[in-house]
Amino acid sequence: MGLYRKKFAVLDLTHGGIPIAKSLAASGNEVSGIDVYGTIEPDMLLELEETHGIPCSKTPPSASEFDILVAPVHLDSAYPMLVEARAQGKRVLSHHEIVGEILKSDSRLSGIKTVEITGVKAKTSTASLLADMLSRQFKVVLHTSRGLEYWKAGTSSLIHRGLSITPGSILVAIEKAFEAGLRPDILIFEISIGGTGTADFGILTTLSPDYGIANNTTLASEAKLQLVRQSKPGSTLLINTEAEKTLKIAKTSQVKVLTFKDPFSDELPGASNQAADFVLETGCRSATLSIASGLSTPSSLSDSSIVTGLSVSSVPAGLPDSSTSAGLPELMDSQAPSGSYICFMYRGKEIFSASLRPGYNISAYRTAFVAASAAALEIGIENEAVISVIEEFRGLSGRMQEREMNGISLIDNSNSGMDILSAEKALEYALLKRKDEKKKSIILVLGEEASQVCEGLPPESVQDFLEKLGTKCRQVILVGERMKAVTGKNVSYARNLPGGLSKALESAGDNDIILSSVKCFR
Repeated sequence: MGLYRKKFAVLDLTHGGIPIAKSLAASGNEVSGIDVYGTIEPDMLLELEETHGIPCSKTPPSASEFDILVAPVHLDSAYPMLVEARAQGKRVLSHHEIVGEILKSDSRLSGIKTVEITGVKAKTSTASLLADMLSRQFKVVLHTSRGLEYWKAGTSSLIHRGLSITPGSILVAIEKAFEAGLRPDILIFEISIGGTGTADFGILTTLSPDYGIANNTTLASEAKLQLVRQSKPGSTLLINTEAEKTLKIAKTSQVKVLTFKDPFSDELPGASNQAADFVLETGCRSATLSIASGLSTPSSLSDSSIVTGLSVSSVPAGLPDSSTSAGLPELMDSQAPSGSYICFMYRGKEIFSASLRPGYNISAYRTAFVAASAAALEIGIENEAVISVIEEFRGLSGRMQEREMNGISLIDNSNSGMDILSAEKALEYALLKRKDEKKKSIILVLGEEASQVCEGLPPESVQDFLEKLGTKCRQVILVGERMKAVTGKNVSYARNLPGGLSKALESAGDNDIILSSVKCFR
């Protein structure tokens, strides 16, 4: 599709529409921006028009004025411009599709491999682990909800913070990387609800739990199928076997399809029994393997690279905590012993085992361990490097990481992907920790810092949570303006996450656990 001298209407400037509109205008198109939700500040709308030649409207103009409409997959299909466009046979592209077209025309990306990761859960963890693994051999730029990072030789540096994982933010991430003078070998993008169709390697982490989008007129799982339907011929897809409908479509496409078994899927009703190429098993303590003669293996799994029971005993650097929120009390690493192992299997054969460090909830990272390891091995990273990353890993800030906060035990589960099911699992883990370590009580900090973060945390879900599980906590501190509608015993309120944690510290004793489950950007 040519991106020149067309009349575009870019709908939804709130969720990544602004960089899309700017890029289309810079390519010689006539572009108008539609502020669907009326959330863009007047100064920004004025800048778009005066600096970039993009007139903007908070009310929908007629679709007949434009050649092409660009709308996010989550926009209500009953939005007037979309209804009119369908009636007139106008072309409507998703934000993912138009970003894909823009990337195809960017000559600066020639020779750079790209990885896109989408799914409901484990996107950030998978992307971060994979970046560390790939950096042992390549220069990597990583874009996730944690920020834009440059990875080389197992060490990262922060380039920019504050981008979302909407498709449009990919355009900003690329500009920021080039402005920083970087020329990476590999770009990794965490992307919400689908793919752009330009990735050399696509990863689908999970499709469960599914949820409604576009005013509940469709499911997020349907939109995520873009990763497959728009995939580049000759590319590789790594798909969770739980995503059965995705696999059916993938097998009809012109791509290489690999599968992995998500250990969490066994716990879900109606879990798939489909065999997987890559499987992670937890709790094993040794690895003994010789690959069967003639077995097809990933590119790095030659006989000479098989590792048996490798352990890394040097002091690990771990992933840098570049995403810690400003204003939070000082956090200290937990020193509790772990003694846990994982085994990585390829088509029924054990490839390696790895011991795991303490300081985080291992079960929260099982999906990321198997998906990142499978992708790294397929791309060509040696087993030793993959094992080293796993054994050095200390958890990501806000993703079930155990820390100490001013001497009090903290389970940190506050991140942009946090939902009520995640909060329930975190509380379950905290209850087990309280029992095992003979702790006294749990103080829960729960809520949202902004309702716009991945569609927010519905207050009605929080109310149900408290009615079912609230009595298991000595105190519940609810964060966010919308949580003031939620009531319960021993409930108080805080404006933001730092305020909630500070309030928890005021009432916590040395033998208590603070559990932080707030939906926020970190």
